[in-house]
Amino acid sequence: MKCWLALALLVGFAGFLCGQTSAPSGSCGKNVSFAVAEGGQPVPAIPKFAAKWLDGKGHREHYPSLCFSQIPSSTLANFIVVFSTTENSFEGLKPSAQTYTSAGQSKDTPGGVSSYGGTWSYAYSGVAAPATTDTLDLKRDDKPKSVDIRAFDQTGRVISRRSLASFSSRDKLLEQVLTDIVNDSAPVARGKPFAAPLSVYYVNCNVPDQPPEPMTTASSTPPSAPTPTATPNKPPPPPDPELEVWSSPAGADIFVDGAFVGKTPYTLVVPPGEHTINLRKRDFAIWQRKITVVPGKRKVGANLEQKVLTLD
Repeated sequence: MKCWLALALLVGFAGFLCGQTSAPSGSCGKNVSFAVAEGGQPVPAIPKFAAKWLDGKGHREHYPSLCFSQIPSSTLANFIVVFSTTENSFEGLKPSAQTYTSAGQSKDTPGGVSSYGGTWSYAYSGVAAPATTDTLDLKRDDKPKSVDIRAFDQTGRVISRRSLASFSSRDKLLEQVLTDIVNDSAPVARGKPFAAPLSVYYVNCNVPDQPPEPMTTASSTPPSAPTPTATPNKPPPPPDPELEVWSSPAGADIFVDGAFVGKTPYTLVVPPGEHTINLRKRDFAIWQRKITVVPGKRKVGANLEQKVLTLD
């Protein structure tokens, strides 16, 4: 029963966070999302003690420059705060924000309407991405004895690295991380001078003082024209990669680089290179992989892990 009450609290607060996304404050310049990684790949969630802190209006008023939403903003600088009970969960972790915008026409609004959305993707460098974690312990415990926090910007740069061992309370720990985000100033990308290779053309400048004597030949036959050479046919460009995406069970929503493309099973064409695939289905854990595709056909899919059981 306590577990279900904790989940109900989480769902209620998630609705509050999503509401902030559709109408962000005009004064805030940074958007903050939350995730939990207790020993595996992060999932969108927030610990119970942090939810209580954010539920206090007086607390949030101390950070007027921050908006709080689980959906990355397409207009603000995005940050994500990842909680864990073990520091090993952050080894090689690099989050990135994927956003998209869309525009359409509506009979009620002749000028058109626009909307945006997005998601956070997680990649690991140097180590394989572990399996999706069970986050119930940290979500339902409002007084965890061990908490480690990392804050990242939308490119994966570490903004804050804090641990409960250095603070007198969990609230002070969270407030310090948010202060680090407020004080963060993204480095300005400056162009570096470089020496570009210059093409050098050599011209014979040895001009004789007197014009040369005209040459005489024994034959007056004009030189023959050069024989034209056949131009080889260029091979056709290789076709774009084709992905066949499936899941068990079927019917999962497919997101490619943060954009929704359809439901499994589904076949789509993508440009060559690196792409992030997300599969989402209600009552099942989020499945995510980052793959590098080349021209040709490739199958991508997963057996989704069921998280919620419906009892009759």
